[in-house]
Amino acid sequence: MRTVLVLAVAVTTVVTVLYFGLGSVDEEAEVATTPVITSPDGPSTKNESLPTSTRAPEAATSISQGEAEPTLVAVTTVASTTVIYQTLDTLPPVEGLGAPTLDAASSVSTVGIDRVMFGMTVQDAQIAAGSRFTPVTPIGHCFLVVPEAGQAGLTFWVVAGTIERVDVDTRTITTRSGAGIGDTEDRIREMFADRIHTTPLPDGSGNLLAYVPKDVQDATYRVMFLSNGVQVTRLWAGRLPWAEELGGCPN
Repeated sequence: MRTVLVLAVAVTTVVTVLYFGLGSVDEEAEVATTPVITSPDGPSTKNESLPTSTRAPEAATSISQGEAEPTLVAVTTVASTTVIYQTLDTLPPVEGLGAPTLDAASSVSTVGIDRVMFGMTVQDAQIAAGSRFTPVTPIGHCFLVVPEAGQAGLTFWVVAGTIERVDVDTRTITTRSGAGIGDTEDRIREMFADRIHTTPLPDGSGNLLAYVPKDVQDATYRVMFLSNGVQVTRLWAGRLPWAEELGGCPN
């Protein structure tokens, strides 16, 4: 009888151990397979996925074994700066440059601007301007240059080695008569009367008002006023055919 009782207790013990031991393994396996999602706000045991769009491009989450918190790697966006005029090349050095002569008091005429006259070589024009010129388009048969010193907003056209046109993009510089950017078409016509020849722009955005000299020796020179149909928005002067170019300096 005692032997039977001992065997019954032993069997009961083995069954109990096996039952609870297997149950413990199952619980550990279940806990281990529960996904852990880490976010900047801390770990979460919810069984859900986070859309990747909420992490990029602001930051990326890196999880290493043994780390209690995620490591955030910031993504920095660098804004680019648009350069209006970029130096593309250099002209030969010029000796004997004095102080800059092109300033707020300068004025445009049919033959040039102050001491810089159309038809001058690039070297003579730089000496007259008291400043080196910097190319802003590739050097070729026709290219554009800007003075390094003096009044800003002036661009010279160099064609076959000589200055043929100056573009004015500042209200500071006007013609010798005081006509410039911001003036109305009516004022330009009142100032120069029948010397002004008006041509509508091909795209219908405004008009091109050309001042045509009456002197025979100046027949190839022009002062041009570009308007939006009401006011002058740009001003330039030069020799034909370059003075009538609207599409930029041709190569």
